[in-house]
Parts: sequence; C-alpha cells; structure tokens
Amino acid sequence: MSPRPLVVDAQVHVWKGSTPDRPWPADAIEPQRVVPLEVPELRRELDAAGVQAALLLGPTWEGGRNDYVLEHAAADPARWGALCRFPTSDPAEVERLAHWRDVVGMRGIRLSLNRGDVAGDLERATRSGFFTAAERYGVPLSIYAPGRYDLYAELAQRHPALSITVDHVAVETVVPSLVDAVRPLRALARFPGVAVKASALPCFVAEEHPFPSLAPAVYELVDAFGAQRVFFGSDLSRLPVPYARLVDAFVEHLPRLDAPERELVLGRALTTWLDWPEPVAAREMEILR
Repeated sequence: MSPRPLVVDAQVHVWKGSTPDRPWPADAIEPQRVVPLEVPELRRELDAAGVQAALLLGPTWEGGRNDYVLEHAAADPARWGALCRFPTSDPAEVERLAHWRDVVGMRGIRLSLNRGDVAGDLERATRSGFFTAAERYGVPLSIYAPGRYDLYAELAQRHPALSITVDHVAVETVVPSLVDAVRPLRALARFPGVAVKASALPCFVAEEHPFPSLAPAVYELVDAFGAQRVFFGSDLSRLPVPYARLVDAFVEHLPRLDAPERELVLGRALTTWLDWPEPVAAREMEILR
C-alpha cells in the first residue's frame, strides 16, 4: 500500500480572544465562532485528519495582528506557515517588503477585499507602491475578492511577475451550482502568476459528505489551471462539516485525478508556490522511518 500523500491546508484562521492586554479593534466584526480557534485545537484536528501542515492566518476581527501566526510558524515551520496582514497603504511599510524574507515563518500576504471601501483600499495600495513592491520582491499574495474577476485580471496584467492566489474560489455564499460558480475563474488561468485555493468549498453547497459537486468543481479548476496551481484548503473556523470529512473528500473522492495530480492539489503545489519546503522534507523523512 502506498503511503498517504502529504496534505497541507492552504488556509486556517487562528486567533486569541480579546483581552485588555491584547484587545481587538473597537469596530471588530463578529467572529466566525464564539470560542477562538487556537493552535492547540487546530493541531488536534490536523492530527486526527492526517493533515501534516497548515497555513495560518489571523482573522479580520482581530485586526491586523500577525504575532500569533508568526510565533507558531517560526517555532515549527514543518507544521505551520504564516499568511500575514499588511498595511498596504503605508509607503514607509511598503519599503520594508524588500526584507520580507527575513521575517521567519512568513509565507505571503493576505488581502481581504470583500467588505468596506474596496475601491479605496485598492487605490491606496496602488498609490503606495504596494503591488509593485510585492512583484519586485517576490511576495506571494492571497486575495479574497469574491466575484471580482476583473480585479484579479487587472492585477495580473499590470504585474505579470506577481504571484496571486484567488482565495475560496472567489465565492462567498451558498451557490446553486459549484461548478458554474468556479467556471468564471477559467479566464484567469491564462495568467501564469494566478493560482486558486479550492478552499471552504462545503460552505458553498447544501450537501453532505462526500459533497457530490466538490469533485466536478475541482476537476474544472485542475483542467483550467493545472494541478500545480490548485490548492486544497478548509477555512476551518467557518466549516459547516467535520474537518476530517472535508479532508477525506479530497483524499479519497477525486478519482479522475491521477496520483501526481492529487498530491499536487493536496499540498505539494502549495509548498512549491510559497517556497515552503519544510512540510515536504518532514513528510519524506516520516516515510523513510
């Protein structure tokens, strides 16, 4: 029997509760769950589901904090990577992107463009030179802008060397057809710097495990982008089903993908895209034992 493939989750929000020493912003939105999802709980979930590593992201309700995710990514880079928030409108901060690789555990920057003054945020980030600097210094971006295919295309055209991941297949709510919902992404596949997170998919369907429309949607993405630009992810804190069932749907219920394609989608493509070799090395050592 061949060993279970490396599985890396492309996005999980982790956070700590608001306290006087570590308060949330006064205008924080409601969290996805009352009890914070902290790293010890996440580790137990990953262990139970056979997932080797995950990319950690602080949620918007905690503000622009990166301390918690960076702490764990630095301590155990074979298990955790950090996807960081960034003050994109501040030219002084943008200059520091030249040294972003010195931030231990950091694997990229996340932009949440699904609420508020999105047009203003983009204008300020452009004016500050953020996108130009991210392209110049090789900073991978994960962008959540549901339905904004024009935005992704414009960034890819203006910055052809920029690495952009479309988060959560650019979907936000339950859709009538998941395959139809991901099909507009095909137009972005012509840009080699654009990849897609096949993440949070059970949030967008009214189905039980193994989620019948999940497989056709993944096939649609792999057909367009190639398996090297499609990444499994959960967005666990808002997942409406047990974590292990989502993992099982990807590991055991994508029969049209051959073994190399499945391994890429499950984790190897993400680690290559983000230049994150530690999970692969740790998995290979584990197999050799």
